[in-house]
Amino acid sequence: MNWLQKIMTPRARAQNNIGKGKVPEGVWEKCGGCAAVLYRPELERNLMVCPKCGHHHYIEARMRLNALPRHRSPPAKKTR
Repeated sequence: MNWLQKIMTPRARAQNNIGKGKVPEGVWEKCGGCAAVLYRPELERNLMVCPKCGHHHYIEARMRLNALPRHRSPPAKKTR
């Protein structure tokens, strides 16, 4: 505790901390290529590719499978 906090009243210390909000974990991610801080949902929309420098981030297997196009197999041919 520094000298300024020692002379502040408890009420003033409590009011000092009211404006500070907490950011939930996993909302922001730092790019390994350009060191930019990126919004996680935007990064997921770009399939984990940085929109600024094109750096490819790790993509989970489930996300990779969901990104693949869904093709239906053609119906089986009937033999006579």
